[in-house]
Amino acid sequence: MENITILFDVFIAILSLWVLFKLLGYGGSIGRSLSQVGYGIVIIGFSQIVETFGLIFLDKNVFDVHIVHRSILTIGFFLVAWGFGSLMKKNQSQPSNK
Repeated sequence: MENITILFDVFIAILSLWVLFKLLGYGGSIGRSLSQVGYGIVIIGFSQIVETFGLIFLDKNVFDVHIVHRSILTIGFFLVAWGFGSLMKKNQSQPSNK
């Protein structure tokens, strides 16, 4: 079962990197906001690997592993929210062409 979990975690990490590279192609202030979102997604993706390997190698300390995992997730989600919030501010400040 651990092999399947590791396989999925690696797949999630690779997908998060793919999303980051897709978002890094944009320039300007919108590109910076999208980059923040991408970095947050990468942190979220790699937090899964941290949790899995923590549970494999530190199985006596499950509580600590989950605290570290959730702390990393919180940072990732904060970056995603910050990036989208920044993007929404930029979108609202631009005049409409109606």
